[in-house]
Amino acid sequence: MIGRKQSSGQKRRRGSILLMVLVLIIVVSYVLTKFVERAQVEIQGEGYYVERARLRLQAWSMLEVVVAVLADVKAIDNALYAPAQRWGDPLEYAQIKLPEGMNVTIEFIDESSKLGINELDEGSLFLLFDEMDFDLDVSQTLTNSLLDWIDEDDEARIDGGESREYSTSEVEMHASNSPLKSLDELSSVIGFRDHFFDENGVPNDNFKRLSNVVTYHPVIQMNVNSASPLALQALAGLDEIQIETINDYLLGLDRETGTDDDNYFATIGEVSDVIGEIERGVPITQQISVLTVKVTVQESGSSYSLIGTLSTDTETSENGEAGALEYPFLFLELKEEPGMNNARPSSGTQTST
Repeated sequence: MIGRKQSSGQKRRRGSILLMVLVLIIVVSYVLTKFVERAQVEIQGEGYYVERARLRLQAWSMLEVVVAVLADVKAIDNALYAPAQRWGDPLEYAQIKLPEGMNVTIEFIDESSKLGINELDEGSLFLLFDEMDFDLDVSQTLTNSLLDWIDEDDEARIDGGESREYSTSEVEMHASNSPLKSLDELSSVIGFRDHFFDENGVPNDNFKRLSNVVTYHPVIQMNVNSASPLALQALAGLDEIQIETINDYLLGLDRETGTDDDNYFATIGEVSDVIGEIERGVPITQQISVLTVKVTVQESGSSYSLIGTLSTDTETSENGEAGALEYPFLFLELKEEPGMNNARPSSGTQTST
């Protein structure tokens, strides 16, 4: 009897020990699993930053190629007029071969196809908003509130707005009294909030039309090679027949853009030959003065973009310091946009203007 009881006790002790071992194994397994999960996250995060740094370097390299191509074309033709000069595909121009699996997209925006919104006077602004089909009272409000926002004084125009109009009983606000630094800043200007943005502050179609006509960069003459019909009509005073004639000339014989027979104006004299004598003081030119370049590098589901806006009118001095990096153009703005996506594009390059 006693022997049997001892045997049962031993079994119970062994069962307890086994249970403790099983619990310990479960706890250790849980801790190990969490450790592995955390390690994987850290490794993935480290891999992301390494990948981003590599793509950033590639994007800078591609931007250097674009700048070099633009400088080469300008040296040959003395100016940049339009992608029809064959700089629209800079990687092809420079005979750059991309690594397998890498995709590079290069986009151009001719900021000088517009006029600088900070440089427009009351008459030009009013005419622009009128051409955009706003009622006269709305055009007047938009004009005066924008001029009040930009000018340095605190005296409100009729239908405009300064400190008193922007302030409430809880918050004291005032107009910026300085040039716009971004078109998105218009969401804070009286009148624009109602007509150029939706209830969530997202730009609407009116904003998109406006952004195709004006820029916050310092442009005082529009490039006739790329200006929109609305810009030519509202800001340069050209009529519909003149605008249509310009468009037909630029498209070439096939009447299609982006083809080998595309034309461009290289002198104002050529513009006069096509549409007739141009009135003195009309703010048009045939050259690009401000150009935005966006370079996006994609590989293995990751992407990185560089967006640079450069002035083609201002060149670096030839007497720079020894060893200093010199650019043929002056960068007015430079932004970087790291990003991730699930796409796996094929190797190649795409360009657009």
